[in-house]
Amino acid sequence: MNSHKNARLTRSGRVHLMQQIARIGLEAAASQAGISKRRAYIWHSRWKESGEQGLHDRSSRPIASPRRAHCR
Repeated sequence: MNSHKNARLTRSGRVHLMQQIARIGLEAAASQAGISKRRAYIWHSRWKESGEQGLHDRSSRPIASPRRAHCR
């Protein structure tokens, strides 16, 4: 999956972010990368859970849309 045009970090940027978090801490690494602490925490959590696979882009499409109009 390709990163969208406004994405701050690519997959390789996220790998670098994880290295920086280990080296200087989450807040400083987030500031250096130009992203929020919350977003850095989300990427860090995904990395801890799934390793480098967790740093790949995911679809933002919802799994279910209960109010979606059904076309027949």
